[in-house]
Formats: sequence, C-alpha cells, structure tokens
Amino acid sequence: MKLSTNFTLEEFTNSETAKKNGIIEQFNPSNEVILNLKYGAENIAELIRRDFGSFAPTVAYRCEKLNTILKGSKSSMHVTGEAFDETFIKEGVNISAKVFFWLLKNKAKIPFTELIWEKGDANNPNWLHIGWRKQQTQEVLVFDGKKYENYFSSNHYKIHKEKSYVI
Repeated sequence: MKLSTNFTLEEFTNSETAKKNGIIEQFNPSNEVILNLKYGAENIAELIRRDFGSFAPTVAYRCEKLNTILKGSKSSMHVTGEAFDETFIKEGVNISAKVFFWLLKNKAKIPFTELIWEKGDANNPNWLHIGWRKQQTQEVLVFDGKKYENYFSSNHYKIHKEKSYVI
C-alpha cells in the first residue's frame, strides 16, 4: 500500500524484531495509524527525500507489543504512527546533521512537532527522530543517551551557532 508517491506502508511498518518474534500485528496497523503514517510520509518524508535523496525509515510505526519488547516509552509517538527515526546516508556518509539543519531552516513549512538529535556528538547525531502530532507546537531536542535537552539551550546549539550552522 502506498502512503505517498515514494513511500509504502511496508517501509513504515518494517521490523526485523517483529518478524523474528512473530508479532504479526506490527504489519497490520489500524486505519488511524495508517492515516498518521500517510500524513508523515506526504508532509515530511517526501520533502526530505526531494532535497536529500532516497531513504527508508529505520523505524516508524511500532505496535504496542513490539514497543514493549524494545523497551520503548509508553507514550512513544511510534506507537501511534506519528514518528520515524532515520540515519540519513548519502554516498556512504552520515548526513543527518545536514537534514537536521535543513529541517530547522524550513520549520515554518514542515509540520514536524518533534525533532530530536539522537546521541552522536555536536557534529553529527547517530540518527534523527522526527515526529508529527497535529495541533502541537514544535520541539527541537538533543538526546545524549540519558536525558533530553532543549536544543536551543544546549551546548550543541552554542557550537552550531559559533560555526554559523544556525542563525
């Protein structure tokens, strides 16, 4: 099933852990979850793909059973189909920082409500978490593996500002 021009439901529900553990509900999300995934694919993923090239989310939807096995947060946006994580690779290089700064620059046009620089260092995250929830304000965070911090009051932001990555 197509969620958008370039993304399928299979890409947004794929999980090796679910396959290994026989969690069939992972691959049969509710209509509400499908609508949420469709919104993210059409309004966020397609725009990233247009500017940075092809990718398939590392993780998007997680059914509750899979989320429990993976020890995900009970309030995870992945459970409702309102987030995806991705390490953006182009020509063998992690370009997730470039995607992060592009999303910040275009945040008025792209309806994400959660953008998280996941682990890594001030130069590049290990991956990005991009979430969307209608009628919610945008949050930009840094996660160091232990705690979340507001990006705009973080050391990462100070470094990025000094390097003129952000205004």
